[in-house]
Amino acid sequence: MRNGWTGGQYSVFRALFGSYLFVHFTMLLPWGAEVFSSAGMVADAHASPLIGVFPNVLGVLDTPAFVSLFLVSAAVASLAFAVGSHDRLAALWLWYVLACLFGRNPMIQNPSLPYVGWMLLAHVCLPSAPYGSWAARGRLDPASGWRLPAAIFFAAWAVLALSYSYSGWTKTFSESWTDGHMLGFVLQNPLARDGLPRTAFLALPAALQAAVTHAILWIELLFALLVLWRPLRIAAWTAMLIVQFGFALLLDFADLTCAMLLVHLLTFDPAWIRGSAPTAVETIFYDGQCGLCHRVVRFVLAEDAHAVFRLAPLQGTAFEHALPAPVRARLPDSFLVLTADGRVASRSDAAIHVLERLGGLWRIAGAALRLVPRTWRDRAYDAIGRNRHALFARPIAACPLTPPHLRGRFLA
Repeated sequence: MRNGWTGGQYSVFRALFGSYLFVHFTMLLPWGAEVFSSAGMVADAHASPLIGVFPNVLGVLDTPAFVSLFLVSAAVASLAFAVGSHDRLAALWLWYVLACLFGRNPMIQNPSLPYVGWMLLAHVCLPSAPYGSWAARGRLDPASGWRLPAAIFFAAWAVLALSYSYSGWTKTFSESWTDGHMLGFVLQNPLARDGLPRTAFLALPAALQAAVTHAILWIELLFALLVLWRPLRIAAWTAMLIVQFGFALLLDFADLTCAMLLVHLLTFDPAWIRGSAPTAVETIFYDGQCGLCHRVVRFVLAEDAHAVFRLAPLQGTAFEHALPAPVRARLPDSFLVLTADGRVASRSDAAIHVLERLGGLWRIAGAALRLVPRTWRDRAYDAIGRNRHALFARPIAACPLTPPHLRGRFLA
């Protein structure tokens, strides 16, 4: 199952996933001894029917101090996973910790736990060191050919589709789902967030509440069939993403809703959002004496899968030939884009233009930045620009060291 995931975009997912796990374990830490230790609510580990299913260290050693240390190790592993340092080993350890905790006390079960475990095991099977990971820093080829394997992407979709349809099937046996009252019941329990969205939904006519409830039921039930056809796949994915955002807004159960949003992010195909329209090659001019600019160049080389950009230092002859001297004199000295239609984008507009041309998650980020008033954007850009030489070491050469197949992307 082909997909448009690049190393940098996957690193965004990994960073979000790792941050979620870090928050999960740090928030669990104060309660760890009570929930999982020999001094807690289930003092005897062998009272759990799952304690002997696999080698569970908490079946042998579950003192309060050890449980706390166990959770701290998971929080540290979450940070390593987030930044991409020994992340496959970290993912395996995080899976083991979650499995041990669940085996020690199955009452912690929530519907997202199997998804979290699956995503961690899937990460173990991925190629190592995508762009954006700590392990990939400084290598000659920023991308190094990293792609999300089609088999893993297909498996992620299979897990999501089959689990949604199974969930929908089980809902058909619930009278509160079939008669359309379930969402109203859910929003009247202690997990519902007080506020305008909840009040507004409960104020809707009963027929409209029932229609929303039935729509969720039918989309879930038919999800595995809908996603077999690409146009309906995108529509069904989007519909359930909206549902998950709705649950996040209406229910105080972040551990569940955040995990489900991460599953949706992993099954998102960046190829669904193509780069902005021009097909002609465009040129990025950058400060060849700026360490930050070199990092931006490496980002473009890694994430520009279709080679829509050529690159050239501002100190080179290509820049002199591209624009007349009076125009060059008025332009900033850090980062510019000569677009396909002959315009020159500078400052924050140049950064946004690059993001929008790359497509996928980067185009979403560019669209979000474009909503920020240009004055604010440019002030932030200028503040970084003034301090870039102090914050980042000056590079040795105007062009980053790259392997032969990337050198043709540079102009003199």
